[in-house]
Amino acid sequence: MQEQLLLQLVNLVQNLSEDMQWMKQEIQTMKQEMHELKTKVHKQEEDIHWLKEQMKENTAMIKAIRDNQLEQRSLQDAMRHEIAHIRGEMATKQDIAYIHERLDYQLGRIARAEEELHMLKKAN
Repeated sequence: MQEQLLLQLVNLVQNLSEDMQWMKQEIQTMKQEMHELKTKVHKQEEDIHWLKEQMKENTAMIKAIRDNQLEQRSLQDAMRHEIAHIRGEMATKQDIAYIHERLDYQLGRIARAEEELHMLKKAN
């Protein structure tokens, strides 16, 4: 009877030892998974940081383009007034050619600014 109890006790201890070993392996696996998760979260935090920096830079560029666009529109309005004034004074062909040349230049600048604005919006 004592031998049987001793044998049961030994079996119980072996089972406990196996369970402990299994638990250690599970804990190790969980530690590895936690480390992987921490690494992924850290990488995402870095990515978010750089995205925020890029957004700040893009916002500054968009503001600069908008300011330039407003300036170009203002110049265009001034040129329209100048054209109206010149037409009232019977402008020469040279005057009209000069005004058209300036207007084409300004329209080109506006188109480039609008294209840059479109590309920045598209990038975001």
